[in-house]
Amino acid sequence: MLVAIVHPAMSGITMEEAVRQKSKSITRHSEPELTLAPQGGSGPDPRLIEFVRLLARRAAREWYEQIAEERRPKRS
Repeated sequence: MLVAIVHPAMSGITMEEAVRQKSKSITRHSEPELTLAPQGGSGPDPRLIEFVRLLARRAAREWYEQIAEERRPKRS
């Protein structure tokens, strides 16, 4: 792909206009916006609960693997 670089001074437009045109041409991806948990007092944020559950499962798995490794008979 061949891209031509046009300097603002050579084309007769100001740097501000060039920046404005470039920013208009940038497409924005629709990403979900991070929002704070509602202040309704209905309990902790469900995302935080799920995160803690994920961490607990990981810790339990690592602990179980460590215990299983310790109980495994050593081969000589």
